[in-house]
Amino acid sequence: MSKKKILVVEDEDMLLDSYCEILESAGYETLRANDGYKGLEILESEGKSLSLVILDLMMPGLDGLAVLNVKTESPDKYGKAPVLVLTNMASEKAIKEAFDIGATSYLIKTEMDSESLVKEVKKILD
Repeated sequence: MSKKKILVVEDEDMLLDSYCEILESAGYETLRANDGYKGLEILESEGKSLSLVILDLMMPGLDGLAVLNVKTESPDKYGKAPVLVLTNMASEKAIKEAFDIGATSYLIKTEMDSESLVKEVKKILD
C-alpha cells in the first residue's frame, strides 16, 4: 500500500521541517509549502492524491484562512483532502471561522507535541 501523502503549509522553516520529520517518521509522505501561494500551487497539482492538509493560519501574503477558503470553494481544482489547522491562534473567533470555512480539526501549536500531532493525524485518516 502506498504511503498517505500530507501537505504541510507552514511559513516558519524550522517548524515546517520539524512537522515533516515527525510525520515521515510516523510513515507518511510529506509535501512542503512555506506560504499560502505555494500551498495552493501544490494543492492544484497534487490535491487529488493528498490524504490531508496541515495548515498554519498566520502566514505572510496569503494566510491560512484564505487558503482554506479557496480550497473549500473549489474542491474539483484543489482536491477534497481534510484540513488540520495547526496554529497559535487560540481565539474562539479564529477557531470558529476555520471550522465554518471547512477545517476538519484544529490544534494549537503551543499545546501540542509530536505525539499529539501524529495522534490527531491518525484520528483524521483512519
